[in-house]
Amino acid sequence: MTKFLPPFIILSAFLFSCTAGEIKVDAKESASHYKLGLEFAQMSLYKNSLEEFDLALKHDPGNQNARRKKGLVHFGLKQYDAAETAFQNVLEVEPDNVQVHVNLGMVFYAKKQADKARKQWEHAITLHENDNDSKAFNNIGNLYKIDKNFPKAIENYRQALAQEPANSTYLNNLGDSFRLQGDLKKAEDIFQQSLTANPKGMLTHFNLGMLYQGQKKHAKAITAFQNSLAVNPYHTEAHFQIALIHFLQKDKTSALHAIENALKAQPDNPKYRELLSKVESS
Repeated sequence: MTKFLPPFIILSAFLFSCTAGEIKVDAKESASHYKLGLEFAQMSLYKNSLEEFDLALKHDPGNQNARRKKGLVHFGLKQYDAAETAFQNVLEVEPDNVQVHVNLGMVFYAKKQADKARKQWEHAITLHENDNDSKAFNNIGNLYKIDKNFPKAIENYRQALAQEPANSTYLNNLGDSFRLQGDLKKAEDIFQQSLTANPKGMLTHFNLGMLYQGQKKHAKAITAFQNSLAVNPYHTEAHFQIALIHFLQKDKTSALHAIENALKAQPDNPKYRELLSKVESS
């Protein structure tokens, strides 16, 4: 079942253009359908949720909250063309809406249009002074990290953290950029800051494990990977990394157990199957 989107995706609304004589507005009825749409969305009943948001807009085309949440559901269902159309319509009415630009960038990124996503986020940053552009800075930082341009990634994550200093996700991303750049002491310190802000940061525990593994601190690495799995037992890459450490330590039994756990979730993963073969033949 498709999961509902994380809170950081904040959408805005499109106001239909019509005359008072064309549609009889019933704001109370619209609000009732909107509330029901939210309830359905929270229960992952997305089709019902969209139907209720449509009814909310039918009774009041100016119900911006309903249109915003409808766009959110389309994005969560990976209906990216519908989401893009909705966001573009919003921007025709509200061209300076920062969060809609951010979310349109998310649509472009989901559609593997990274250059368009970057431009959208960069435009969002330029719109207003003294507003919170942290999501846009973080997303741009992610693009630079993927391109292995770690100095630019670090620059953008720091810009994001200037606006939200305790954001554990931004701290994790910054720490991982320092790790990949080879500044391991700084990376470790920032990972610990992230875990102080959010002790259940699955990716932070995992990235800390990768840092320790690179330093050949195998016991600490395994503990960090296990902490990641305590948050999400289905994080298969953590199982794989544990298996790899045990294999390198020639602990065949432990390695088999860990790689089999990874393969339960991804039985056709070629990297996992290759390690299984190596362990079995060792």
